Amino acid sequence: MSADTISKRDPGFAPWLSARLILLGTAICGTLDIGYAIVMSLLRGGTALNVLHSVASGPFGDDIGRLGWLGGLLGLLVHFSIMSVMVAVFCVAVARLPRLNANPLLGGLAYGVISYIVMYWIVLALRWPQNFPQTDPVKVFRALLPHLICVGIPLAYLVRWASRAEPASIAAVAAR
Repeated sequence: MSADTISKRDPGFAPWLSARLILLGTAICGTLDIGYAIVMSLLRGGTALNVLHSVASGPFGDDIGRLGWLGGLLGLLVHFSIMSVMVAVFCVAVARLPRLNANPLLGGLAYGVISYIVMYWIVLALRWPQNFPQTDPVKVFRALLPHLICVGIPLAYLVRWASRAEPASIAAVAAR
């Protein structure tokens, strides 16, 4: 069931919640997050393609690098798929509990921490138990930072804006 369907069936349920909002949040947060990962990799002497291969290796295995740019495109697909779930979960949580929207900075920071814990202490730990979870404070900080500044905070402010904006203005921004 899409977010648009939910809003149409129950007019009292967050009329601002829509698939367009989730797509917009996914595009913004996903781009910021993968951009951060690529810049950090480049600063350490890595490549953008290595980052994308690393992401794709989660579901497709460690040999994904043999596919070259196709493997990189799969990495982007995996990354934005995961991000769409992260965005949708936050949007639905705010729709169900509007008080989460009262302070977007605190809500965004809290969601950044929650999304970091889920990703690093559950998802990655299940896939690579020999490497995760990390306990080195520097590695934890490097992994937590993008969940805070690239996902949690921008997403919380986007949802805050969307919940106060007219539905037509959300559609106009998402259509650009």
